[in-house]
Amino acid sequence: MTSIDRPMWVWILFPAVTMSLGWGLRGFIGGGSLGAMIPGALVAMALCLLLDREDQDTALIAAFGAVGIGFGGQETYGQTIGLAVTPATMAWGLAGLALKGAVWGLLGGGLLGVAFIREQYSRRALLIALALMVAGTFAGWKLINEPKLIYFSNLSDKPRAELWAGLLIGAGLLLFWLRSYVPILFAFCGAMGGGLGFGIGGWFQVWGRANAPHPVVGWWKVMEFFFGLLFGAALGYAAWRARDKLTRPNQALPLHPLWSQLGLGLIVVLFTLFMEFHLPLRFNYTVAGAVLLAFLLYAGAAWHAAITLTFCAFALDNLKGKQGSHPIEWTLIILATVAVGLLVSRKPQLRFLFLLLLWTSVADSWLKAFSLGFRNEEAVGTQAVFTLLGLLATAFYFRFCSAKTLR
Repeated sequence: MTSIDRPMWVWILFPAVTMSLGWGLRGFIGGGSLGAMIPGALVAMALCLLLDREDQDTALIAAFGAVGIGFGGQETYGQTIGLAVTPATMAWGLAGLALKGAVWGLLGGGLLGVAFIREQYSRRALLIALALMVAGTFAGWKLINEPKLIYFSNLSDKPRAELWAGLLIGAGLLLFWLRSYVPILFAFCGAMGGGLGFGIGGWFQVWGRANAPHPVVGWWKVMEFFFGLLFGAALGYAAWRARDKLTRPNQALPLHPLWSQLGLGLIVVLFTLFMEFHLPLRFNYTVAGAVLLAFLLYAGAAWHAAITLTFCAFALDNLKGKQGSHPIEWTLIILATVAVGLLVSRKPQLRFLFLLLLWTSVADSWLKAFSLGFRNEEAVGTQAVFTLLGLLATAFYFRFCSAKTLR
């Protein structure tokens, strides 16, 4: 079954289920921007599978998806949810969630659209676009977010440093510079899906806390699943609308020496982790992500950015909150990351890497759940949903996108 033959509902449901899983996992085995790379990489690969793309640009598409959707992970929304669940400020809190979700989708979707038609731009144009995105992020943060002119957190209780305006202006400048149909379509659909997903998902949490305080799956997690579901569905719809412009004959995958691949992967992982944890900026991941994407335009390490880095980030999350980590834990994480890096270097094939990232992330969630001792029924229910969504995404893959299906 080729991209032309697949019905529209497959284009919508496959990325919706995949991103719903990724977003739920992001809230459990990884937070911030590095955690948001999980749904970003997974949904980008799901769309490439639907488009029957397996050429050298597929790795870059996955990397742009992971990093682009990771940018929104710099958002702060815990206090915004606090406003939403308080009757006096509920409307303002829900508006804030919808706005932040829309900005998340606008920038992430726009960058994903850019990656799909990257060959239409010169490297110089792409580098300028990334620089404008960083400059716009700084301007919006400095002019609107830092002085709290429009603020969706709690001014009276440890006010959070927001970034939604910076990401909005950064996305606007990037899209204006690279203005063309596909990025704008993906940005618009991403904004709609992200805004509705976060806004309605936030309302689910408000309603649930008041009417069903002891669900099988926590209401916060319901919000995350729903956010990912609508966000992924919107990106799938964008890909379906633009499928005639995005499908093309595949080109041979370039094979690089194993050790040079591993070396590039090491640079990608160490650079991004260092910048994320040590760069003293409110938008440190924006700078790190822009530099990383610029590097990937010249170096053949995009799969390591999408897969190895993402795996390393959620593996490291197992050490989060611990007073002191045992050397054995660090050793296991390093060895596991090296093993994934070897697999990425030796078998840089989309179909294999999609299942690798999907099931290693689900397995990591089970490992973390076991380490926490399954504290309540919600933990058991959440793991059950992770596994079910993983099985559904895998079923979609084998039914509609596997090599056997294509034959």
